[in-house]
Amino acid sequence: MNIQKDLLEILSDYTDGKVTTAKADDVLTADFGLNSFELFDLVCIIEEKYDISIPDRVLPTLVTVGDLVAYLEKEVNG
Repeated sequence: MNIQKDLLEILSDYTDGKVTTAKADDVLTADFGLNSFELFDLVCIIEEKYDISIPDRVLPTLVTVGDLVAYLEKEVNG
């Protein structure tokens, strides 16, 4: 399972194709233009895809694509 590739596909679908690349240091809000509601919605999509629950206390730490990939790799791959 390639989480970074999956995440790029999710971001691309969510933004109607506006996001075509995602680097580890890309900031989810600033670089992709997501507001806090959209970020929450995106997290819900990710939780559903991977059948996980991301605790509210973790959300503020998921700032970049790399943060999100690292968290998902830990949670999904154990």
